[in-house]
Amino acid sequence: MTKPDLSGIKNIIFDFGRVLLNINPILTQKALMKLGFRQNSNPQGQSDDDIVEQLESGKITAEEFIDSVLLAVEENTSREDVADAWNAMLLDFPVAHFEKLKELKKHYRLFLLSNSNQIHYDSYVRSFREAHGSELSGLFEKMWFSFNIGIIKPDPAIFRYVLEDAQLKPEETLFIDDTLVHVEAARSVGIRAYHLGGDTDICEVL
Repeated sequence: MTKPDLSGIKNIIFDFGRVLLNINPILTQKALMKLGFRQNSNPQGQSDDDIVEQLESGKITAEEFIDSVLLAVEENTSREDVADAWNAMLLDFPVAHFEKLKELKKHYRLFLLSNSNQIHYDSYVRSFREAHGSELSGLFEKMWFSFNIGIIKPDPAIFRYVLEDAQLKPEETLFIDDTLVHVEAARSVGIRAYHLGGDTDICEVL
C-alpha cells in the first residue's frame, strides 16, 4: 500500500463517505424497494441519477426531492419513510477516525469536502453528535458540501472554489477521496491528491 507523501503538506481536505463515514448505498436501494420504489418513474422523464444530482447540487430542495420519490412509491408512504430509506446508507463514524482527526488537527489545517445533500447532512450531523458528544464541524476548519455551494465533484471548479475560499496553496494541500475521478480532478488544479482505494482505512495511510 502506497501512502500519501506528506512532505510540505499544510492542509488536508477529506472526502466524507467511505473515507471518514462508513456508508452502504445498497441499504438505501433495499429500503426504497421495500417502499415499492419504481426506478426512473419521474413524471418529468428525468432519471433517478438526474434527481439525485439536482439534490446534491442544491438545484432542488430536500422537500422537492422527497416529493419526487413519493410519486414513485406506494401511496401510503410518508415523508418520514422516504427520509429514513434515503438515510439507510449512512452507517457509523468510527471512533478511530475521530481520534485520528483530533491528532492530525494539531499539525495540519483540516477541511471536509463532500458531495452531499441536506437530508443526509441533517442525519449524520445528528448521529455524530450523539455518538461522540461533539459537533462534526469541530474537527475541521471549514466544511464544504455540494448542496450548499452548487458544484459537484468531479467538476474542477469545486476544487478551485475551495482553494480560493480558504486561501490554500494547491501544492501545500492534500485531498483524499475514495473515487478516482474526484482525485484526478483535484490533481488537475494542482492539488496533491490521494486515492483511498478498496477497503483501506484512513488510519492506515495517515
